[in-house]
Amino acid sequence: MSQGFLRDFTDRSDLRIYDCSQQECEPGHAWGPGVRDHYLIHFILAGCGIFQSEGQTRSLAAGQGFLICPEQTAFYQADQENPWHYVWIGFNGSRAAEYLHLAGLSVRSPVFGQPGLPDGSAARGCFTAMAAALAQKRGRDLHLLGQLHLLLAGLAEENTTPPADEDQLSRREWYVRQAADFLAMNYSRQISINGLARQIGLDRSYFGVLFREQAGVSPQQYLLRLRMEKAAGLLARSSLPVSTVARSVGYEDPLLFSRMFRKVRGQTPSEYRSRTSPADNKKMLVLGENLEVSASE
Repeated sequence: MSQGFLRDFTDRSDLRIYDCSQQECEPGHAWGPGVRDHYLIHFILAGCGIFQSEGQTRSLAAGQGFLICPEQTAFYQADQENPWHYVWIGFNGSRAAEYLHLAGLSVRSPVFGQPGLPDGSAARGCFTAMAAALAQKRGRDLHLLGQLHLLLAGLAEENTTPPADEDQLSRREWYVRQAADFLAMNYSRQISINGLARQIGLDRSYFGVLFREQAGVSPQQYLLRLRMEKAAGLLARSSLPVSTVARSVGYEDPLLFSRMFRKVRGQTPSEYRSRTSPADNKKMLVLGENLEVSASE
């Protein structure tokens, strides 16, 4: 018997939940062969069964989970003697594929966890919390979404090997994207290149060479340009004092900020503000698909 809910979202959220439920299956209960139009993760709380995809049959038990990708033909069936009890969550989103990739899950590698995973494991904890959230009313959607993020984050943390498949990002690109994402979220903080290299698990010297090779600029130059682009946007869109703008992009010293801004933009912050309208402030620093960096000098 299953308990759950079904939602259909059309927004462009990074993750959006389609459905979530749990089921204590009857012996031999099966689904498929069939396809889904979204991602679906099952986690086995008890019992066992089989999962078939991509021409492979896998015997799975409590403590393990499996992913079904959109348009992937799959079949799964509960064991006749010890049928499984599982929780599943269906989802999609603009960054779903990226998050799953970081978590090490794909069509070719759909299984995670270990048989007999202890009750205190992170994955079991997330799915147990999802099952409990099904009874909630107002907070259910937020709770489920939060647990899905925690689940993928935990799997990504355990997946220490960068992607190596030919159809995925190269190992070097993966490291640089990790660094770029970290800078995009933390540019307003005090950041050292040594700390950034440690954050992604690389030697500082090798990280600097790798970043320049992939991005075309050093990490320091990238951070400087990122900060100045953010500052330019604040100057054009607001009447905040220059000292406040400086602090907002990681500079406690407004004089140092002004020198750096002039070095990158060719004019002081005040000059830039007086000559720039919001409509003119369109050039943004982007680390795109080809890791190309563009900024006004």
